[in-house]
Amino acid sequence: MSRFSKARRDARRKQGASRPIRRLGDALQPHAQLIDADGQIVGGAGLRDREWVMVLGGKALSGTDSAAMVLAMLRHTVAVQARAGRALELHVSAALDAAATHEAMAAGKSLPQYLEMLEAERQERLAREHASDPADAPLTSAMH
Repeated sequence: MSRFSKARRDARRKQGASRPIRRLGDALQPHAQLIDADGQIVGGAGLRDREWVMVLGGKALSGTDSAAMVLAMLRHTVAVQARAGRALELHVSAALDAAATHEAMAAGKSLPQYLEMLEAERQERLAREHASDPADAPLTSAMH
């Protein structure tokens, strides 16, 4: 190996075109938006590769196969922010609404009933977490 090979290799790397970061899968198709009082979109949900993805502050937080679950998570976010004094509006596409309604009907419920059931399950899960480790209760409630 010549004593200049490292220098030539480094020079080639600097001259070469940088490769952009390539995302795996399809692009996220937006289906729900959380809009603040200033009209700014602060979050929402979309569909990517048959998975519903919840996004807040530009970061994907959660993914699920369930349209109703992502709708329940968005509604919960609106409620949490309202309790904190920040009003958010939730705008949902017809496709997301239809998918969630279809899911609820498959479970033998209306969409509002199904969303209430999902919220009750969330509260039960939170109560179990508090009961299993009371020291983590304040931290856990902040995450939900």
